[in-house]
Amino acid sequence: MERLRVVVLTQEDRFFIPKNIKKLSQVCDIMEIVNIKHKSSLENKVSDFLKWFGFFQVAKMGLLTINRAIESAIDNMTGFRYFGGECSIKDAAKLLKVPYSVTHSVNSKEFLEKMRNLQPDLIVSYSSPQVFKPPLLAIPKCGVINVHGSYLPNYRGCLPSFWQLYHDEKYAGATVHYMSEKIDDGDIIIQGQVDISDCKTMFEVMNRTKELGGNLLLEAVKKISSGQVERKKNDTTKGQYFSWPTIEDTRNFRRKGKKLI
Repeated sequence: MERLRVVVLTQEDRFFIPKNIKKLSQVCDIMEIVNIKHKSSLENKVSDFLKWFGFFQVAKMGLLTINRAIESAIDNMTGFRYFGGECSIKDAAKLLKVPYSVTHSVNSKEFLEKMRNLQPDLIVSYSSPQVFKPPLLAIPKCGVINVHGSYLPNYRGCLPSFWQLYHDEKYAGATVHYMSEKIDDGDIIIQGQVDISDCKTMFEVMNRTKELGGNLLLEAVKKISSGQVERKKNDTTKGQYFSWPTIEDTRNFRRKGKKLI
């Protein structure tokens, strides 16, 4: 089976995505890992998270992030002996010995030219914070695929971990789908569900859906490599799209006993 040449587009994450990138490297040749530092990146939403979840919840998340940064430093000093390059996107790139870069727009002329020069077979999006426009979508011969943390077409849009918990769902999901210029649109390649009935925090939900999504992505890439993809229509007339929560939404969320972490 041919190993596809893949570019990974994502945003900074110290808990889930680096591990999934390592998994992905088992079934394809990663050409580059790109960190998209866009205004919609979660690292730029701290003020919103403070309004939504309060100082103590955000501070708790901040302490975990600082601890992860310390672990990253230890990892870099010891050749990734202790934490396996899973503490940041950049660490995963170093461990895998692939180029790491930062962009502020995947739709810029400079970035498009770079991708055309690289000529990847496939582009993989993990939680990318920016809409991909047609010129980028047209570059890889096998298309652009995305991992979304819900069972599409349900819970399209922002923070599916929040909204699935908010609505007291017993199951959350993950979906790997082809991308279009619309959010969480495009034919579905593979999807699955995971029990979250005992989850009280978004972090718990993300942990389970990100792990599921990472495993599903391996299967999706294998299917694409072997030419055995059976595309399923992502019927966006069904399900529901959710934007960022309002302050009232997050108050209701907390009244239900749910938390960020």
